[in-house]
Amino acid sequence: MEEVRKAAEEKRRELVISGQTASKFIEENGLDDELYHLTCLNYLSISKTCLRQLSPKLGNLVNLTNLVLHNNQLTALPGEIQALSKLKFFDVSNNQIEEMPESISNLSELESLNVSVNKLSSFPPVGNLKSLHIFNVAHNSLTELPEGIFNPKLVHLSQIIAGNNEIELLSPNVTELPHLNMLDMSNNKLKEVPAELSECPKLKELNLKGNKFSDRRFGKLVEQCATKSVMEYLSNNLKKERAKNSDKKGKGKSKEKKKKGQKADDDDVEFLTDTIDVLHFPDDDDGLVVSITPAVLSVRPYIVCCIVKNLDLQKTANSFKQFITLQTKLHDTLCNKRQAATIATHDLSSVKGPLKFDAQFPPLLMIVPLSKQKEVSGETLVDDLMKEAEQIRREKKRNAVSGIHKYLDLLKDKTQYPCLIDSAGTVISFPPITNSNNTKISKETSSILIEVTSSTSLDVCKKVCDELLVKMLEMGLGKDSADEASPPAGQKTLTVEQVKVTDEEGNLRVVYPSRTDLSVSNPGITVNRNYE
Repeated sequence: MEEVRKAAEEKRRELVISGQTASKFIEENGLDDELYHLTCLNYLSISKTCLRQLSPKLGNLVNLTNLVLHNNQLTALPGEIQALSKLKFFDVSNNQIEEMPESISNLSELESLNVSVNKLSSFPPVGNLKSLHIFNVAHNSLTELPEGIFNPKLVHLSQIIAGNNEIELLSPNVTELPHLNMLDMSNNKLKEVPAELSECPKLKELNLKGNKFSDRRFGKLVEQCATKSVMEYLSNNLKKERAKNSDKKGKGKSKEKKKKGQKADDDDVEFLTDTIDVLHFPDDDDGLVVSITPAVLSVRPYIVCCIVKNLDLQKTANSFKQFITLQTKLHDTLCNKRQAATIATHDLSSVKGPLKFDAQFPPLLMIVPLSKQKEVSGETLVDDLMKEAEQIRREKKRNAVSGIHKYLDLLKDKTQYPCLIDSAGTVISFPPITNSNNTKISKETSSILIEVTSSTSLDVCKKVCDELLVKMLEMGLGKDSADEASPPAGQKTLTVEQVKVTDEEGNLRVVYPSRTDLSVSNPGITVNRNYE
């Protein structure tokens, strides 16, 4: 491998291996074994390749301080990683890792650890990582945070990012972390959080959205993103708990008083009655069906769709713009910059069903890109966008690019591109890059098809779609009940129709939204399932 040879000859301390050429070499020959002899390396980055495994010889690189392995196809890490005693920054995000080696607990100099977007269901103890500042395990399948994460000896730990897992419990020991300023536990399975959380002295950013809290009032505050109000609510609960425990003599009176007080609190809460009406897939099989081909299963195997009817994208002067901005925001956050999932919206009146989710070779995939009039191949489109990105880099004299150009790396090393095709054989979507201009939405659009695809998880697709629908309701994009002269006036309503996804033989893979989807924790929103 040319990069490794040059690094050896010039005794470099930094080595970057990335992209299609490197990936092809690795696929044909494996990772160059000479790399493991570059013991002078401080910085090693291997990204966006088909790399599936690392040799135990990785432990030879004892001078590494930065190890970047994101966006590969790693399924495991060698236990010899513990020999990298100087490692400070480790990023192994966006891989296929199901289990982390126990030896990672011995990296006592580690300051930043990013294992997001993998397939982890558990994590080794981290109590010995005394230099840790940032711990990111988002978009995995963890059922609990790792042992030792709230060790008071982790005095530098400032960020815990654990959103989009299956975590059911948050320990009261969270207060043991003196410098914790950001905690993201969004989209987990929490039913309550400890009131002691309010005593975290430096906690400024708290994200608990997407959990089903037993305390409806607390859940409402969480969904409103009112961090200050959430902390005050927890603080008041903590004071009540401590007062109750300390006042043993007047326990009976305290109980009676608390009950009265609780009733008053409940009476003071005014719950909204905005609704999401879910329409069942039509009994006459006249609904929209998306079939998945075998070709796309190895490229981008997950997709969910639904139809939203009776939209009003002109309700305010900014409604349409806000809807587009919402999708962009979700792409940057919940979709992890489109690496976890990609959203596409289509004007339903221009969609010819049934649809097919397929994968095609770049020269054969033909699409009219969004805001364009001419049909081009996927190969030409990507090549042109890469040239544009390079031109922008030169003109602005910076490495980073924005807009659609920043997603091009997601297609590197792909021999086939995913696409959604209508019944006429027209490509209407090319995720994660663009939609077709033929189904472009406008301010006049009244019904849309929402499409969410992912290469990592069906659950991610559903969570993204859930969040998009809830936000659309909150923005008032659905028809108000007042428009139909039905009380109570001003009530927001969003009408959603199910879409089925099948295999080519017609066997059902997923229908969205199902009974288990749209489990909204916001007490101000009701989901009416009109098929129950």
